[in-house]
Amino acid sequence: MTEPRRYERIDVELPCRLYVPGERGLKFEAHCTSRNLGLGGVFLSSSFLLREGLELFVELGLPAGPLAIRARVAHTVPGDHPELEGGFGVEFLDVDAAGRETLLRYFTPLRYHEFYRAFAGEFPHLRDRVPVADVALLLNLWEEWKAVGEGGPAFTASGAPPAPARAGAGPARRGRR
Repeated sequence: MTEPRRYERIDVELPCRLYVPGERGLKFEAHCTSRNLGLGGVFLSSSFLLREGLELFVELGLPAGPLAIRARVAHTVPGDHPELEGGFGVEFLDVDAAGRETLLRYFTPLRYHEFYRAFAGEFPHLRDRVPVADVALLLNLWEEWKAVGEGGPAFTASGAPPAPARAGAGPARRGRR
């Protein structure tokens, strides 16, 4: 049985830098690629696994520039899993106000783009003054407002996306918890 999705997510490949700061520099640093992104976390494809519960920073290589977020490894999927891509889900722990705004502007599911095309078609004079990132910010805040009103958490609260299915495999299921 699959768990209900806590957050909407988008399939996106972003370069990601993982690091654990130490007293005299970095204790650990690695580079991975995201496979999907939610406002509460990211799934990273990787040939190595990190310990579940490990706190680290994940730096998302967003088009507007890198965004570093304190995070925790939430679940892992071994590379030899028959159905899921190997890697790990990372849940965001602390997202500051600027980082939160950046995520809310960047996170644009396909339905937001469809809405934006309809919006720009009806109001073409606003296309240059109201970019899709501004619309995404408002739509994400609206969705979050509804979720919180129903007793749910804010979107940038912790919650790592599951692993994507391997090519040709069945529907994705959560990895080890």
